[in-house]
Amino acid sequence: MGSTSIAMRIAVSCLSLFALWFSGCTLSTGTDQAVVDELYLHVRASWSPDGRTIAFTSAIQGAMGIYLIDTSGTNTRRLLEGEGVGIAWSPDSRWLCFSRVSSLYRIKGDGDSLIRLNTYVGSIRPSWSPDGKRIAFVQTDPMDIRGIWLYDLHAETASQFITYGNYPSWHPSGDEIVIVDAQVNPSGSGLIYRFLGVDVANLSTRTFSAFSSSADCGFASISPLGNAIVYGLKPADNLAQVWKFDVATNRHVQLTDDGGDYPAWGPGGAKIVYTRTAARDGGLWIMNSDGSGKRRLTKP
Repeated sequence: MGSTSIAMRIAVSCLSLFALWFSGCTLSTGTDQAVVDELYLHVRASWSPDGRTIAFTSAIQGAMGIYLIDTSGTNTRRLLEGEGVGIAWSPDSRWLCFSRVSSLYRIKGDGDSLIRLNTYVGSIRPSWSPDGKRIAFVQTDPMDIRGIWLYDLHAETASQFITYGNYPSWHPSGDEIVIVDAQVNPSGSGLIYRFLGVDVANLSTRTFSAFSSSADCGFASISPLGNAIVYGLKPADNLAQVWKFDVATNRHVQLTDDGGDYPAWGPGGAKIVYTRTAARDGGLWIMNSDGSGKRRLTKP
Protein backbone atom coordinates (compact mmCIF):
# COMPACT_ATOMS: atom_id res chain seq x y z
CA MET A 1 0.00 0.00 0.00
CA GLY A 2 1.18 3.50 -0.72
CA SER A 3 1.63 5.96 2.13
CA THR A 4 -1.17 8.51 2.24
CA SER A 5 -1.56 11.25 4.82
CA ILE A 6 -5.21 11.90 5.60
CA ALA A 7 -5.83 14.20 8.54
CA MET A 8 -9.17 13.28 10.05
CA ARG A 9 -10.71 15.64 12.55
CA ILE A 10 -12.65 13.38 14.86
CA ALA A 11 -15.44 15.19 16.66
CA VAL A 12 -17.91 12.51 17.64
CA SER A 13 -20.29 13.60 20.34
CA CYS A 14 -20.96 10.04 21.50
CA LEU A 15 -17.24 9.42 21.97
CA SER A 16 -16.33 12.23 24.37
CA LEU A 17 -14.74 11.64 27.75
CA PHE A 18 -13.32 14.00 30.32
CA ALA A 19 -13.88 12.29 33.65
CA LEU A 20 -14.70 8.64 34.20
CA TRP A 21 -16.06 7.37 37.49
CA PHE A 22 -15.53 3.78 38.63
CA SER A 23 -16.88 2.79 42.05
CA GLY A 24 -16.66 6.37 43.28
CA CYS A 25 -13.20 7.04 41.83
CA THR A 26 -12.63 9.67 39.15
CA LEU A 27 -10.19 8.89 36.33
CA SER A 28 -9.39 12.03 34.38
CA THR A 29 -8.04 11.55 30.85
CA GLY A 30 -8.85 14.87 29.21
CA THR A 31 -7.02 18.13 28.54
CA ASP A 32 -8.19 21.62 27.63
CA GLN A 33 -7.85 21.06 23.88
CA ALA A 34 -10.93 22.07 21.91
CA VAL A 35 -10.22 20.00 18.79
CA VAL A 36 -8.02 16.95 18.40
CA ASP A 37 -6.54 15.72 15.12
CA GLU A 38 -6.50 11.93 14.89
CA LEU A 39 -5.70 9.48 12.13
CA TYR A 40 -7.85 6.44 11.48
CA LEU A 41 -6.28 4.79 8.41
CA HIS A 42 -6.01 1.09 9.27
CA VAL A 43 -9.02 0.28 11.43
CA ARG A 44 -11.29 -2.40 12.95
CA ALA A 45 -8.62 -5.10 13.09
CA SER A 46 -9.60 -8.72 13.79
CA TRP A 47 -7.15 -11.48 14.78
CA SER A 48 -7.71 -14.95 13.32
CA PRO A 49 -8.28 -17.70 15.91
CA ASP A 50 -5.31 -19.69 14.57
CA GLY A 51 -3.10 -16.70 15.41
CA ARG A 52 -1.55 -16.38 11.95
CA THR A 53 -3.38 -13.48 10.34
CA ILE A 54 -4.90 -10.11 11.20
CA ALA A 55 -7.64 -8.69 9.00
CA PHE A 56 -8.29 -4.95 8.91
CA THR A 57 -10.02 -2.24 6.92
CA SER A 58 -8.05 0.38 5.06
CA ALA A 59 -9.67 3.82 4.99
CA ILE A 60 -6.99 5.28 2.71
CA GLN A 61 -8.33 6.95 -0.40
CA GLY A 62 -7.42 4.88 -3.44
CA ALA A 63 -6.63 1.82 -1.33
CA MET A 64 -9.92 1.17 0.49
CA GLY A 65 -10.79 -2.41 1.23
CA ILE A 66 -10.29 -5.35 3.56
CA TYR A 67 -6.66 -6.43 3.93
CA LEU A 68 -4.87 -9.34 5.55
CA ILE A 69 -1.43 -9.22 7.14
CA ASP A 70 0.67 -11.84 8.87
CA THR A 71 1.16 -11.18 12.58
CA SER A 72 4.86 -10.65 11.89
CA GLY A 73 3.93 -7.51 9.94
CA THR A 74 4.71 -9.02 6.54
CA ASN A 75 2.76 -10.33 3.55
CA THR A 76 0.10 -7.60 3.35
CA ARG A 77 -2.52 -8.40 0.73
CA ARG A 78 -5.92 -7.04 -0.21
CA LEU A 79 -8.75 -9.50 0.30
CA LEU A 80 -11.58 -7.34 -0.98
CA GLU A 81 -11.70 -3.93 -2.64
CA GLY A 82 -14.12 -1.26 -1.47
CA GLU A 83 -16.21 -0.98 1.67
CA GLY A 84 -16.00 -3.60 4.38
CA VAL A 85 -15.87 -3.05 8.15
CA GLY A 86 -16.52 -4.86 11.42
CA ILE A 87 -14.66 -8.01 10.48
CA ALA A 88 -15.16 -11.22 12.47
CA TRP A 89 -13.37 -14.54 11.85
CA SER A 90 -15.03 -17.96 11.99
CA PRO A 91 -13.61 -20.21 14.74
CA ASP A 92 -11.78 -22.36 12.16
CA SER A 93 -10.15 -19.23 10.61
CA ARG A 94 -11.57 -20.13 7.17
CA TRP A 95 -14.23 -17.42 6.81
CA LEU A 96 -14.61 -13.73 7.59
CA CYS A 97 -17.90 -11.95 8.20
CA PHE A 98 -18.18 -8.19 7.76
CA SER A 99 -20.59 -5.36 7.04
CA ARG A 100 -20.82 -3.74 3.62
CA VAL A 101 -23.37 -1.05 2.80
CA SER A 102 -25.07 -1.99 6.09
CA SER A 103 -25.54 -5.62 5.03
CA LEU A 104 -23.65 -8.65 6.31
CA TYR A 105 -21.40 -10.70 4.04
CA ARG A 106 -19.00 -13.55 4.48
CA ILE A 107 -15.96 -14.47 2.41
CA LYS A 108 -13.28 -17.12 2.56
CA GLY A 109 -9.82 -16.17 3.71
CA ASP A 110 -8.50 -16.69 0.19
CA GLY A 111 -11.01 -14.19 -1.26
CA ASP A 112 -13.32 -16.85 -2.68
CA SER A 113 -17.08 -17.31 -2.18
CA LEU A 114 -18.34 -13.83 -1.32
CA ILE A 115 -21.87 -14.37 0.05
CA ARG A 116 -24.47 -11.89 1.27
CA LEU A 117 -26.21 -13.14 4.40
CA ASN A 118 -29.99 -13.10 4.63
CA THR A 119 -30.38 -10.16 7.03
CA TYR A 120 -32.08 -6.78 6.99
CA VAL A 121 -30.28 -3.68 5.78
CA GLY A 122 -28.75 -2.01 8.83
CA SER A 123 -26.86 -5.10 10.01
CA ILE A 124 -23.42 -4.31 11.48
CA ARG A 125 -20.77 -5.51 13.98
CA PRO A 126 -20.89 -9.29 13.55
CA SER A 127 -19.46 -11.69 16.15
CA TRP A 128 -19.05 -15.40 15.36
CA SER A 129 -20.12 -17.96 17.97
CA PRO A 130 -17.42 -20.31 19.35
CA ASP A 131 -19.15 -23.34 17.77
CA GLY A 132 -19.28 -21.61 14.37
CA LYS A 133 -23.04 -22.05 13.99
CA ARG A 134 -24.31 -18.53 14.64
CA ILE A 135 -23.33 -14.91 14.19
CA ALA A 136 -24.47 -12.22 16.60
CA PHE A 137 -24.82 -8.74 15.15
CA VAL A 138 -26.33 -5.32 15.72
CA GLN A 139 -29.47 -4.38 13.81
CA THR A 140 -29.69 -0.59 13.49
CA ASP A 141 -32.70 -0.07 11.24
CA PRO A 142 -35.67 0.11 11.10
CA MET A 143 -36.51 1.37 14.56
CA ASP A 144 -38.93 -1.41 15.57
CA ILE A 145 -36.42 -4.24 15.03
CA ARG A 146 -33.28 -2.71 16.51
CA GLY A 147 -31.13 -4.58 19.00
CA ILE A 148 -28.92 -7.67 18.96
CA TRP A 149 -29.82 -10.38 16.45
CA LEU A 150 -28.60 -13.92 15.78
CA TYR A 151 -27.97 -15.36 12.33
CA ASP A 152 -28.22 -19.13 11.98
CA LEU A 153 -25.72 -20.20 9.33
CA HIS A 154 -27.38 -23.58 8.74
CA ALA A 155 -30.93 -22.27 8.38
CA GLU A 156 -29.73 -19.03 6.76
CA THR A 157 -32.20 -17.03 8.84
CA ALA A 158 -31.87 -14.21 11.36
CA SER A 159 -33.94 -13.62 14.49
CA GLN A 160 -34.00 -10.93 17.13
CA PHE A 161 -32.18 -11.89 20.33
CA ILE A 162 -32.70 -8.78 22.50
CA THR A 163 -34.09 -5.32 21.75
CA TYR A 164 -31.18 -3.34 23.22
CA GLY A 165 -27.39 -3.30 23.44
CA ASN A 166 -24.39 -2.80 21.20
CA TYR A 167 -20.99 -4.35 20.40
CA PRO A 168 -21.86 -8.03 20.92
CA SER A 169 -19.06 -10.50 21.59
CA TRP A 170 -19.47 -14.17 22.47
CA HIS A 171 -18.27 -15.43 25.80
CA PRO A 172 -15.81 -18.30 25.15
CA SER A 173 -18.27 -20.69 26.83
CA GLY A 174 -20.76 -20.01 24.03
CA ASP A 175 -23.50 -19.62 26.61
CA GLU A 176 -23.48 -15.82 26.80
CA ILE A 177 -23.23 -12.81 24.56
CA VAL A 178 -21.46 -9.87 26.15
CA ILE A 179 -22.82 -6.45 25.19
CA VAL A 180 -22.50 -2.77 26.03
CA ASP A 181 -25.72 -1.20 27.31
CA ALA A 182 -25.96 2.59 27.62
CA GLN A 183 -28.63 4.48 29.52
CA VAL A 184 -29.13 8.16 30.31
CA ASN A 185 -27.66 9.09 33.67
CA PRO A 186 -30.51 10.25 35.96
CA SER A 187 -28.16 12.87 37.40
CA GLY A 188 -28.06 14.51 33.99
CA SER A 189 -24.31 14.04 33.45
CA GLY A 190 -23.32 11.73 30.62
CA LEU A 191 -24.39 8.11 30.37
CA ILE A 192 -24.35 5.00 32.50
CA TYR A 193 -22.63 2.10 30.76
CA ARG A 194 -22.93 -1.55 31.66
CA PHE A 195 -20.98 -4.52 30.41
CA LEU A 196 -23.64 -7.23 30.45
CA GLY A 197 -23.55 -10.95 29.83
CA VAL A 198 -26.84 -12.15 28.31
CA ASP A 199 -27.59 -15.86 28.56
CA VAL A 200 -28.34 -17.24 25.10
CA ALA A 201 -30.82 -19.83 26.38
CA ASN A 202 -32.97 -17.84 28.82
CA LEU A 203 -31.99 -14.16 28.31
CA SER A 204 -30.99 -13.72 31.95
CA THR A 205 -28.29 -11.10 32.46
CA ARG A 206 -25.34 -10.53 34.71
CA THR A 207 -23.43 -7.28 35.09
CA PHE A 208 -19.66 -7.38 34.72
CA SER A 209 -19.27 -3.66 35.37
CA ALA A 210 -21.29 -0.43 35.46
CA PHE A 211 -19.88 3.09 35.31
CA SER A 212 -20.90 6.66 34.60
CA SER A 213 -19.18 8.69 31.89
CA SER A 214 -19.68 11.81 29.82
CA ALA A 215 -18.37 9.78 26.88
CA ASP A 216 -19.19 6.79 24.78
CA CYS A 217 -17.63 3.43 25.52
CA GLY A 218 -17.10 1.72 22.20
CA PHE A 219 -15.93 -1.49 20.53
CA ALA A 220 -15.83 -3.60 23.66
CA SER A 221 -15.21 -7.35 23.54
CA ILE A 222 -14.59 -10.09 26.07
CA SER A 223 -11.29 -11.96 26.01
CA PRO A 224 -10.94 -15.54 24.73
CA LEU A 225 -10.47 -16.58 28.37
CA GLY A 226 -13.52 -14.67 29.59
CA ASN A 227 -11.46 -12.86 32.22
CA ALA A 228 -11.32 -9.32 30.79
CA ILE A 229 -13.12 -6.86 28.52
CA VAL A 230 -11.17 -4.48 26.29
CA TYR A 231 -12.74 -1.29 24.94
CA GLY A 232 -12.05 2.20 23.60
CA LEU A 233 -12.76 5.58 25.16
CA LYS A 234 -12.63 8.82 23.16
CA PRO A 235 -12.52 12.22 24.88
CA ALA A 236 -13.94 15.17 22.97
CA ASP A 237 -10.77 17.07 23.80
CA ASN A 238 -8.10 14.38 23.65
CA LEU A 239 -6.97 11.23 21.87
CA ALA A 240 -8.95 8.01 22.07
CA GLN A 241 -7.36 5.43 24.38
CA VAL A 242 -7.65 1.68 24.93
CA TRP A 243 -8.87 0.47 28.32
CA LYS A 244 -9.35 -2.95 29.90
CA PHE A 245 -11.72 -4.17 32.58
CA ASP A 246 -10.34 -7.05 34.66
CA VAL A 247 -13.15 -9.30 35.84
CA ALA A 248 -11.31 -10.85 38.80
CA THR A 249 -10.14 -7.56 40.32
CA ASN A 250 -13.12 -5.46 39.18
CA ARG A 251 -10.67 -2.81 37.95
CA HIS A 252 -10.54 -0.64 34.83
CA VAL A 253 -7.01 0.00 33.57
CA GLN A 254 -5.87 2.38 30.82
CA LEU A 255 -3.57 0.51 28.41
CA THR A 256 -2.51 3.30 26.03
CA ASP A 257 -1.59 6.95 26.50
CA ASP A 258 -0.56 7.91 22.95
CA GLY A 259 -3.82 7.26 21.12
CA GLY A 260 -5.65 3.97 20.71
CA ASP A 261 -9.00 2.77 19.43
CA TYR A 262 -10.78 -0.29 17.94
CA PRO A 263 -9.03 -2.85 20.18
CA ALA A 264 -9.37 -6.56 19.45
CA TRP A 265 -8.08 -9.64 21.24
CA GLY A 266 -5.53 -12.05 19.93
CA PRO A 267 -6.12 -15.80 20.42
CA GLY A 268 -5.58 -16.83 24.03
CA GLY A 269 -6.06 -13.26 25.22
CA ALA A 270 -2.34 -12.57 25.68
CA LYS A 271 -2.18 -9.76 23.11
CA ILE A 272 -4.35 -6.96 21.73
CA VAL A 273 -4.28 -5.31 18.31
CA TYR A 274 -5.52 -1.74 17.97
CA THR A 275 -5.37 1.42 15.86
CA ARG A 276 -2.91 4.02 17.14
CA THR A 277 -4.83 7.22 16.45
CA ALA A 278 -2.14 9.80 17.17
CA ALA A 279 -1.47 12.37 14.45
CA ARG A 280 0.95 11.11 11.78
CA ASP A 281 0.12 7.48 12.58
CA GLY A 282 -3.28 5.82 12.09
CA GLY A 283 -1.78 2.34 11.71
CA LEU A 284 -2.12 -0.91 13.60
CA TRP A 285 -0.15 -1.75 16.72
CA ILE A 286 0.07 -4.86 18.90
CA MET A 287 0.58 -4.88 22.66
CA ASN A 288 0.49 -7.33 25.54
CA SER A 289 -2.80 -7.53 27.41
CA ASP A 290 -1.34 -5.47 30.25
CA GLY A 291 -0.37 -2.64 27.88
CA SER A 292 3.33 -3.49 27.73
CA GLY A 293 5.43 -4.47 24.71
CA LYS A 294 3.82 -2.19 22.15
CA ARG A 295 5.05 -2.71 18.57
CA ARG A 296 3.95 -1.42 15.20
CA LEU A 297 2.19 -3.83 12.84
CA THR A 298 1.35 -1.57 9.87
CA LYS A 299 2.58 1.78 8.64
CA PRO A 300 -0.01 3.43 6.36
